[in-house]
Amino acid sequence: MYELTKNEELILLFIWKLKDNAYGVTIRESFKQVSGKKLNYGSLYNTLYQLVRKGLVFSRDSESIPRQGGRHKILYYLTKEGEKALQRAQKIQQLAWGDVPEYAFEKKK
Repeated sequence: MYELTKNEELILLFIWKLKDNAYGVTIRESFKQVSGKKLNYGSLYNTLYQLVRKGLVFSRDSESIPRQGGRHKILYYLTKEGEKALQRAQKIQQLAWGDVPEYAFEKKK
């Protein structure tokens, strides 16, 4: 069983959330929106490559964009193994944080 890094976990989650619109730009925007950090394209595509190699994600080309010189996008989808890995990551988070109340880290006045 392979343990996901935080970046891998987030990228898998964004692929799941974005459904048929999960490609480099949208995954990167989601990452920044949630984490507040910019993920450079090199790091993003290296992680996506690793996820594909591990069998957690597969990719396919979209149709070309309907305009002159329109390019296709590389879309990413979770495999069954990717879904299982994401479920395991969620369970680990829930178990780890389960008995910690939400207010535990609020500043004391």
